[in-house]
Amino acid sequence: MAGMSTTAARRVPPAAAGLLLVALVAGACGGPGPTAAPTPQATGGSPLPTSSLAAGSPATTEPTTTETDWGTIWDAVPLDFPVPQGAEAVEANEAVSVAWAAGGRPAQIATSMVAALEAAGWSTEGASDPYEDGSQVIDAVRGAPDCRAQVTVAPRGDQILVLVRYAAACPWP
Repeated sequence: MAGMSTTAARRVPPAAAGLLLVALVAGACGGPGPTAAPTPQATGGSPLPTSSLAAGSPATTEPTTTETDWGTIWDAVPLDFPVPQGAEAVEANEAVSVAWAAGGRPAQIATSMVAALEAAGWSTEGASDPYEDGSQVIDAVRGAPDCRAQVTVAPRGDQILVLVRYAAACPWP
């Protein structure tokens, strides 16, 4: 503290010091400001092994929704939605319910996701063959016809992304 004696610097009232500490911690953590894509919510409870996911906490309360070209989606997936083995939550450059980075080959991850979705009570309506860019899309439905999910497994640079759009027409557990 330039221009202050050491004695003056030590005379900060304890309450002011506490407020300063709270302000510094809050500033370092940041607030939940708007983002281009929803922050992925960590989930678990799938038949596949899960890792500890980096972003957020389990989606235990009803999340917000986002309008997309695909339809209205939840901004998270429920705890029972399958998570790819070893996946970690990542930010997506598009509106999705959740995005994970997973290890392995896209075809292998897509096959595992189909099996995990079916084990979790989803019916696979379609699973694409690999597109030219190596990505695959899985369309699934559970319960009512409007309760659907679309899972895209896509190579992006040195990562394999698993992007989930979870229809807001699905009842939140």
